[in-house]
Amino acid sequence: MKEETVAIIEEARRLGLNSYEARVYLALMERDSLSVSEVSRISRVPRARIYDILDSLVADGLASLRPGRYKKYSATDPALFEEKLIDQNEEKYIERKKIIQKATLVLRRKFESKNKNGFNSSGPLEFIEIIKDPYQIHKRFEELIAVAKREVMVFTKPPYTGSREILEEQTEKQIEPLQRGIRIRGIYEIPGDKGEFEWWYNDIDTAARHGEEARVIKELPMKMAIFDERIVMLPLEDPLSTGTSLTTQVVEHQSLAKGLTILFNTLWEQAENYHILEDLLKKM
Repeated sequence: MKEETVAIIEEARRLGLNSYEARVYLALMERDSLSVSEVSRISRVPRARIYDILDSLVADGLASLRPGRYKKYSATDPALFEEKLIDQNEEKYIERKKIIQKATLVLRRKFESKNKNGFNSSGPLEFIEIIKDPYQIHKRFEELIAVAKREVMVFTKPPYTGSREILEEQTEKQIEPLQRGIRIRGIYEIPGDKGEFEWWYNDIDTAARHGEEARVIKELPMKMAIFDERIVMLPLEDPLSTGTSLTTQVVEHQSLAKGLTILFNTLWEQAENYHILEDLLKKM
């Protein structure tokens, strides 16, 4: 094994990965996406262990799954892992912050070199990305809204993938695109929980004051975000889970996006201005 590879694996282990996880994560940086057998061959990790390790990396937000006849996996930006480690418990991780940042820097150099090499995949379902980690879902939304060029349309309903602080941060991230002239429209499902109603209304009001067009409706069929009628985020709730468990699909498919845009516009006409929430709040 090359000295450079050994050094990078050691930095990955500083982030809390075990030896096999570090080797698999490094292998994923070799191509845009890899099959299970390719990951096993490049990482030299036994095939019997690969599935569990890949599932663990996906759950931690360090890898994403691309479904199809043969599953393929991609490495995600290690910078997200750095933010997650530090944000999880700032007091706990403050002493490790420099170690985490140094390790992430080494991994980012490898990750960026992979992107510069221009690896491309042409599998039949390469336009689908699957994300399971809530923190990565939140960051992916921020990435997509930051590069939107025309319009973003969002269905918002519980269960939510993050805390109130994360949702408020997401609202703040919309300010810059709005200032660039990006149209953002949001339809919100009216919550039945009185305890969160006032906070929820204030968050919508903040977004609207920055330029978002906001309407509310009694019920939405799903959570959804459409970017430029080209990319769709679909967080799907696990029907068998007793808690909040969301698997998000990011699909770059213009026909799907156009069809869901029709659905959005149909419900937009049925929805009401969010200011009706003020009257509902008084009646609670």
